[in-house]
Amino acid sequence: MKPQMRSLLGDIPTLTPSSYANLKRCDRLYWQKHLLRLPASDSQFSPDRGLLVHAMLKMIHDQGVCSDLDLVHDVLAAHGADDEITFEMVQRHARRCPRIWERCGHEVDLSRFQPLPPAVFFAHARIDAIWVHDGILDARDYKTGAVQFNYVGDDPAARVQAFVLAKHLDRVGTTRLRVRYEHLAPEVDEDPEPFEPDAQDLAAITEELKDAVKRMWASEGEFTGVNEPAVCGSCAYRSICRDSATPSEPIWASLSFGP
Repeated sequence: MKPQMRSLLGDIPTLTPSSYANLKRCDRLYWQKHLLRLPASDSQFSPDRGLLVHAMLKMIHDQGVCSDLDLVHDVLAAHGADDEITFEMVQRHARRCPRIWERCGHEVDLSRFQPLPPAVFFAHARIDAIWVHDGILDARDYKTGAVQFNYVGDDPAARVQAFVLAKHLDRVGTTRLRVRYEHLAPEVDEDPEPFEPDAQDLAAITEELKDAVKRMWASEGEFTGVNEPAVCGSCAYRSICRDSATPSEPIWASLSFGP
């Protein structure tokens, strides 16, 4: 491997749900966003509302329960977000929220180390909410956009989440794991089918991630783009990607002087 690429990957590569999903989508997207950490060159959907909803749901559960409408309105008002759409997003979560649980956590950072050569790597995931109830480790991922997958297990990001969460099953005293996406946007009618991996599924995910890491090490730094309009058209780096099928002009700000 080229020395500069070894430096970018590090001795122990790190996989996150988003980085692995981008690697599966396009090698060059992974290279530009997660290794070079370049600022996006093309316009994207603003994540501001999604980040705000995540923060408010955490605060609501830290201070009480999401079925407490007075608390919900107080938290939303404190964030300047006491509007009809945001309130409905919180209510959509409340209808899915377990009423009885043994343990729960919100915005939980979890990690797992895979130590065996030739695919040593570190996996890290921030889980929006974790509930332990009815013998299930129930992990939730709040979504404020459109449905991308009809089955959560088809999303590479969810597979990294499952890999990390599986390490903690013994700790919470269960063998059942569920990864569920809660789509909070009012226009989404139905959540995708949850992912409940068994031991065989989890073993397959481990091998899948190990294969991805081995492929990165074997790439010799050649992170080639897919050159497909359906993928490139929504890429945040299409205007600076040598392999883009839909080139454009970057939106980076330029320095200008008045008269």
